Amino acid sequence: MAHKIESELETKQGFTLNVLEDLTEDEKAIMKSSLRKRDFRILPIVILLYICALMDRSNIGSALVNGLVNGLKLTSTQEGNVTSMFYVFYIIFETPSNILLKQFTPHFWFSFIGTAWSVCCIILGIIKSGTLFVIFRCIMGVFEAGLTPGVVGYLAYWYTRKEIGFRMTIFFSAVPISGIIGAPLAGALASIKIKSLLPFQNIFVFEGAITCVVTIASFFLVKDYPDQAKFFTKEEYDLTIKRIHADQGMASKSKVSGKQTIKTLLDWKLWVMSIIFLGYNNAYIVLGIFSPTLIRSFGYKSITATYLAVIPNAAGLLGVCVVLLFVNKRSYTMLMLIFAVITIACYSIAVFHRNKISSLVFLGLTGFGAIGNIPLSLAWMSVNQGGIYKGMIASAFVVSVGSISGVASPRAFVTKFGPNYVVGNVIYIAGVGLSSILLVFLSLYYKRQNEYRDKNPVDVSHLSEEEQRNMNDAHPNFRYIL
Repeated sequence: MAHKIESELETKQGFTLNVLEDLTEDEKAIMKSSLRKRDFRILPIVILLYICALMDRSNIGSALVNGLVNGLKLTSTQEGNVTSMFYVFYIIFETPSNILLKQFTPHFWFSFIGTAWSVCCIILGIIKSGTLFVIFRCIMGVFEAGLTPGVVGYLAYWYTRKEIGFRMTIFFSAVPISGIIGAPLAGALASIKIKSLLPFQNIFVFEGAITCVVTIASFFLVKDYPDQAKFFTKEEYDLTIKRIHADQGMASKSKVSGKQTIKTLLDWKLWVMSIIFLGYNNAYIVLGIFSPTLIRSFGYKSITATYLAVIPNAAGLLGVCVVLLFVNKRSYTMLMLIFAVITIACYSIAVFHRNKISSLVFLGLTGFGAIGNIPLSLAWMSVNQGGIYKGMIASAFVVSVGSISGVASPRAFVTKFGPNYVVGNVIYIAGVGLSSILLVFLSLYYKRQNEYRDKNPVDVSHLSEEEQRNMNDAHPNFRYIL
């Protein structure tokens, strides 16, 4: 049964903000049981939702090589717009969507936006006009905008900062899994002969219908807040709530604040992190959407290229598994730099030393590095905000800026720039390089701040809990995770 938060938490007794006490052996056993229950109830449904979102978002790549351009008689401008305009609206609505998430409950919000974008996906398989197709891709972007930053923020409702990295990585395993499932599924659907539908239309109609079923089910499966959960024992509840409350605060208690929103958006560190994610996310987006296009440019047929696009995603899943092994053992910075080097080296070989076999192999290895950096970069951003509401706004803003690559990159991979796509390839490599330089800079800043706070303690006990919460990562007890 659900329990009321102990009065000691309300009166700021029994814990210190941003400081987690060491656990006794008995408490470790209690937390292990609590984590197991949270993982089982929180992660599977949001992973399934994200897999559906990624498939519905990225199936445009499979449609492009299976007759979309000729089927709807798209102009060169429309060919770019069917991908890029989705991301324009996706970017615009991400931050407002996370604010709305705080106004509604997670189970309602995720189910609503998911059902809405799945209906849009189905409609894409029915309409006959290129203009209408672009319009519904835009509407789809509006509704999908709420999922990725929403779940990044939502995980902080349920886990402490030290627990989030592992769970964030599990969540983002949906990225390669969606590609592993989506590529062969799209190929199979495109091969089905349905009298009234063209091959690319099959992809949208059937994948959209699958998503619709999952998102309706999510209304009943998504759990809202830990302090309202009914699946803990009393001991699990008390210890879990105490630690989450001390670490990042309770999501059910945080409120939408215009002042905090502006303060968050003016934080220069947020802008640096956004540019870091922009370069790393571009590496994934190009693979996620244009793997079939690139593989076809290596000399493979369209249907074959659609199936072979599973290879970068399979390698990416292996990359995510490696992240799971090391995320709590090595620094985020070191891991991200290693994955970035792999991404740059393998992609360069794949696209600049063209060979039908070796290019395919190295494009696959690119997925290992590029996809591995997605959970690492977003988890690193999330754990260094210092509060639930700032984390919600930060995750939306970072993902929004990162999604700019979805607007720009498609313009460099349209048919007229094939088969070498030189501009797109140069942007890809330069973006990962710039992100890595900024990563080192921000990590060094975090390290210096931690050292300064260790040597210069500040007493803020005279401030109320709310005033201390509003300090976020500027709180003297807060330490950045490198």
